[in-house]
Amino acid sequence: MIRRSPYLDGARWALVLVALVMVVFPFYWMVNTSLKPASEIFLSPPAFISSNWSLDAYVTVLTERPFARYFLNSLVVTLGTTVLSVTLAAFAAYGFTRFFPRGATPFIVFLLFTKMLPETLLIIPYFQLMSSLGLLNSYFALILAYSSFALPFSVWMLIGFFRSIPRDIDEAAKIDGASYLQTFFLVILPLARPGLVAVALFTFLIAWNSYLWALVLTTDASMHVLSVGVANMVGEYRVQWNELMAAAVIAAVPVMLLFSFLEKHLVNAITSGAVKG
Repeated sequence: MIRRSPYLDGARWALVLVALVMVVFPFYWMVNTSLKPASEIFLSPPAFISSNWSLDAYVTVLTERPFARYFLNSLVVTLGTTVLSVTLAAFAAYGFTRFFPRGATPFIVFLLFTKMLPETLLIIPYFQLMSSLGLLNSYFALILAYSSFALPFSVWMLIGFFRSIPRDIDEAAKIDGASYLQTFFLVILPLARPGLVAVALFTFLIAWNSYLWALVLTTDASMHVLSVGVANMVGEYRVQWNELMAAAVIAAVPVMLLFSFLEKHLVNAITSGAVKG
């Protein structure tokens, strides 16, 4: 029996600890700065723990700035994008894997090719299209824009996941008298739940963190989302760093909570077929 070296185990734990510190420290520093008074932000050496921590920056951000409106805009756009993208991706993936299996691979290649195109190439066409349709400064414009960029990867993930579900299950449902839609909604979707959760999380992150399209397609300040609202807090001559960090924490917390609740489903999706095919 080979005995493990305690020095090797210690080195591994040291590397894990260093990696953990590198991941956690930026978020801690963001929270720490948001709780400090403005007079302590530029202290040298910096104060890692302050006795004057307060929630004044959060109160200022939520009462004197329209961050509640920004948060609502982000929530509406993100949820709309997630629902639309997951729905269309599920139908597309199911259709290609069950009815056009030979065309699935070329379609995947085409989708991944479109994903390689830089978003900046589409800014002017998108803006002109939404302007001609009268959709500027609307939730619908942002939902369509975000969905168009989330769909290629979402369909690719779900095609690989649906391929891992045996077609014998579809045949058994048909023998029991189920239609294609009944088979899809009552049989396939419950089995594909981990993949759907993974795609929903991926789409949520894209929509929640997107900045460019929200900046281009919303010129009215009341339609700005959180990413634009946080960026607008950087002034030309002055930056209130504690308020900026407070706004960043508010924007980051929903994503962290969502990921913590759905992490198990995400790991199941990766290990049970979401990247196959």
